[in-house]
Formats: sequence, C-alpha cells, structure tokens
Amino acid sequence: MRIYLMLALLAISSLTLAAEKIPSALKDTAKRVFGEEVRLAPTPIKGLYEVVGDGGDILYISADGRYIVAGNIYDVYKNKNLTNERRAQLRQEQNPMRKKAINAVKERKMVVFAPETKTRYTVNVFTDVDCGYCAKFHQEIPALNKAGVKVRYLAFPRAGVGSPTYKKMVSVWCAKDRQQAMTDAKARRQVKPAWCKNPVKSQYELGQRIGITGTPAMVLSNGELLPGYLPADKLIPLLESKQ
Repeated sequence: MRIYLMLALLAISSLTLAAEKIPSALKDTAKRVFGEEVRLAPTPIKGLYEVVGDGGDILYISADGRYIVAGNIYDVYKNKNLTNERRAQLRQEQNPMRKKAINAVKERKMVVFAPETKTRYTVNVFTDVDCGYCAKFHQEIPALNKAGVKVRYLAFPRAGVGSPTYKKMVSVWCAKDRQQAMTDAKARRQVKPAWCKNPVKSQYELGQRIGITGTPAMVLSNGELLPGYLPADKLIPLLESKQ
C-alpha cells in the first residue's frame, strides 16, 4: 500500500532542510539495513529522512530508524510531487555512471536492430519479452530504424532469474537468429527452447544496479534514463533535441 504524505496538513513548509543534521545513530541503522552505499538526506517533514539505495530507489525512514515509508511526498500548496522531482534529479546525477556501465557491455551480447543506412542515434532498451508495452515498443522499430535509430536490447526479466520469462529470454539470446526470436517472443509466438552461455542474468543485475525498475526502460548514449514506453513519433524528436 502506498503512503501519501500531505505536507499542507503538517504545516511545515518553513522548515530549512540544510540546517537539519542527520543523527549519527540513524546513519548506522540505515547502513545496517540498506548497505554501506546508502545515502540519507533531510525531507520537508521533520523527523523523516530520505533514503537512497545503490539502485536509486527512494524510501523514507523515521529519525529513530524504526519506521520505513514507501510512497510519495506531495506539496499540495504547490501541487508538486516532491518525490518524483527528486527521482528526476537522481536520474540526472546518475547519467555518467549509467553511461559507463552500458559502454562496458559488448554489443555482441545485446540483441540489436540497426538501420540499413547510417546510424544517427543509439538507444539501449532494457526489455522483458512478456511485457505488453515492450511488445508495443518493438512494433516501433521499423520507424525508428528508418529514422536512423539503432535499438540495442538488454535483458531485464521482471520476474527475476529462473522465472519462465527468464528462461524464455535465455532462449532468445541463444537462438541462431536472435532478432527473429525476439520478434517472435514479443508477438507471443513460440520460441524454440535453447540454452547456452548467455548474458541474461548479468544484464538483469546490471539493470538493477543502474536504477531500472520496470520495462521498457531506455538508456540514451549520454546515460540518461527514460523509463516507460515512448512511441517513435515522440522518441525521435526527443533524440533530435538532445543532439
């Protein structure tokens, strides 16, 4: 259940975040619960702190470390979702890290749909063959290729390692014709079961490390993360605007 925190009801809009210190005991608790790489920051709510793990997820924790809140902080006076704003900020901060991580993956370990002519843009897409919006995005590939966009798929089976989707994606990556196998899987057609040394598990773990939480999720050449589905007529102008 998502918990929505209404700032206006708490009457704390005048709180100065920079002046609030994070209790040392809370730092110790957060590291014990979330790991050494956890980051803490004050929020507009006194006694509640932001927790950011190594995957970039945002949670909140009480000052005594007892309660953890999963949800969004809304400022109803300004009609803003402060948590979403913070997520966008974190995504921008993580661009260099994501760029480096994606560049370390050899293209031969991806399933690539490249233009027949010159490649103008490259989009790295974490995908799940049983994801409806991933199938919808796959239908956009001819239009993207025609516009000079290379699509490089990385595996992100949302149900996790060992799941039926994971096994299906292994079959795609181990197929003789990976492009056709990917197209068949996205169209709900039978993919011949296959097994080989494959990168599905490592790509799934990579996605988790760089903040992928759902599919499709696009990582641009500069490391920027675009979560969710975008049709070609929206994605192409976006890529052009970032050139």
